[in-house]
Amino acid sequence: MTGDSGKNVFLLTGKPRVGKSTLIKNMIHRLGSECCGGFYTEEIRDDNERIGFKCVAVDGESLEIASIKNNSIFKIGRYGVDVKGFEDFAIPLLESSFQSKKVIVIDEIGFMQMLSLPFQEWIRKIVFDQQHVVLGTIPVDSHPEIDKIKNHFRVEIIHISEDNRDTIADEIMQMILTKIE
Repeated sequence: MTGDSGKNVFLLTGKPRVGKSTLIKNMIHRLGSECCGGFYTEEIRDDNERIGFKCVAVDGESLEIASIKNNSIFKIGRYGVDVKGFEDFAIPLLESSFQSKKVIVIDEIGFMQMLSLPFQEWIRKIVFDQQHVVLGTIPVDSHPEIDKIKNHFRVEIIHISEDNRDTIADEIMQMILTKIE
């Protein structure tokens, strides 16, 4: 990590299930909901099997956005994605956070979420805005719109691995606090 002072968008990346969302939740807890707005993503599990995903607002409200049981025309892998439901849930969170929060949490800027054109527009608006600190996750794999975000000069990509996931939180927190103080 460079910690470049011109960067205000901190995006965690790494292989699936390495702990990115857990780290995001830890940061939300440490910063407080009065400072953070936005959402994070959680797996929905049945016994030991992942059967879907839900979008969770910083305040705890949640909505299922993808499921193996969803027969949507929008598919990512084996999951049917409720794009309209996601938009109706996530876009107001982003709008509200843009107006009133210092840190906008976006976990995740991923393939499911990028099925939504309004989400893509908000992500561009938020990421390219100099006024907000963004804490989010982004996939390692390439996607035309995601790659534009990854390559933006205000974006700091932070690779999370099993080796650093337990020790990197303080460093990320310091970078965020430097930007919001």
